[in-house]
Amino acid sequence: MPNVGQVFKEEISRVSRKEIRNVCDPLRKQVQTLRRTVRAQQASLEKLEQALSKMVAQTATETGTALYAPGEEEPTRARVTPASIKRHRLRLNLSQAELSELLSVSTNTIVRWEKGMSFPRSHHRTALLRVRDMGRRDVVRILEG
Repeated sequence: MPNVGQVFKEEISRVSRKEIRNVCDPLRKQVQTLRRTVRAQQASLEKLEQALSKMVAQTATETGTALYAPGEEEPTRARVTPASIKRHRLRLNLSQAELSELLSVSTNTIVRWEKGMSFPRSHHRTALLRVRDMGRRDVVRILEG
């Protein structure tokens, strides 16, 4: 006659493995689906970035000026703080809308940068560094052109 304790232990093990499998299988499938989605989004992002770089290059050749060129590294690791963004915007006598137009971002993005709620990405930081070196006449020429 088998040991009742051993039989219960084996049965409990078998049932618990089955329950764990039933719980984990849908999660495993969901993770696979999410990974596929992430890969698709990364591919889409790459295509969009390439299209953006072509558009920026085209715009730069048409206007003769470019605030940033994709793939270009920052010349220095200068700090861009919320206060410096606002200070340079006011120095150039620009509204948040004008600065957003100059940098090709939304006005809300400029507001969030100046409040420190978000921070500019590297290509926008490079553009901000170039804006910092511009004068009012240069900015007006770009905005009107």
